[in-house]
Amino acid sequence: MSPLEPLAPDERAVVALVLQQGRSYEEIAALLRMPADAVRTRAQAGIASLARDNGLPAEITGPLADYLLGQQPARDAEATRGLLAESAAARVWAADVAARLEDVAPGGLPEIPAGPPGDGAPSAPAAAKPAAPRPRPIRDASPPAAGDAPPAASRLGGVVLIAAVLAVVAVVLYLVLSGGDDPGDEQAAASPTPAASATPTPTATPQVADTIPLRPAAGGKAKGTMTLFLQDGQLLFALEAQDVPPSGRRGAYAVWFVGPGDKARRLGFTNPVGNDGRLGIQGPSEKDLEQFPQLYATHERVVVSRESSEDAKRPTRIILSGELPKGR
Repeated sequence: MSPLEPLAPDERAVVALVLQQGRSYEEIAALLRMPADAVRTRAQAGIASLARDNGLPAEITGPLADYLLGQQPARDAEATRGLLAESAAARVWAADVAARLEDVAPGGLPEIPAGPPGDGAPSAPAAAKPAAPRPRPIRDASPPAAGDAPPAASRLGGVVLIAAVLAVVAVVLYLVLSGGDDPGDEQAAASPTPAASATPTPTATPQVADTIPLRPAAGGKAKGTMTLFLQDGQLLFALEAQDVPPSGRRGAYAVWFVGPGDKARRLGFTNPVGNDGRLGIQGPSEKDLEQFPQLYATHERVVVSRESSEDAKRPTRIILSGELPKGR
């Protein structure tokens, strides 16, 4: 089990982004449109939860956490090293945390200075070596591919590939839940034809943020998955389902975010479902791209519904349903 597993999801996400991707508090704040202080608070709380309590106040452990995560400017880092050299209690606290983070800090951790001879407190453990430069996240991306969503089989393969090649940050968008305004309940415009109304996906390597199982709402064999992932600083999704009844000539399947209460936002219509029972859509649409993180954060469920009209304000006949973080 990862040493970060016991942390709260939002704390785990921030600590993982810092240690495993070399992100700064400011970069994470910009990515998720949160105040940098809110990111810092989660990081400090996550680091503090890894250490055994030895009575140090948050005024001490907070800067120690920032130091271990490499988030202090040079002057502050020098002051923290001085504190560690003078305080056995601070050194014990930091060494305990550093030992727990060894396996999740590929770039290493800042050195914990040795104290006076004979004070009995540990200095830097073997796990805490001087920090090497951390690799920066990939920022270059090929231009988005034009055209409609690919056939269902290739879309399904794409989702499997995403899950296979990715790495690190599960539930990173959980952070969005604590900040930002509700973007409202207005309906997203979508074509009534059962074709995926989706933003073409860039080609840079994505990182999975959440995986939502979709289960039948009222019996039936249909099942599916909605995968959310970060790519080039944007939150995107790919939804796949199988064993879905054919859409027929006058029917179409739509994907919605719903709840709490009567709140509903349609994300778009899926591809036509044939006799193979496969359904798919990628997105969000271009007009929803900026608001999509807040839509994801402020609704309770994602549902797939069978619709006969583009004018529906809420899902008509729900086929599949899954829980968003707010509804879990």
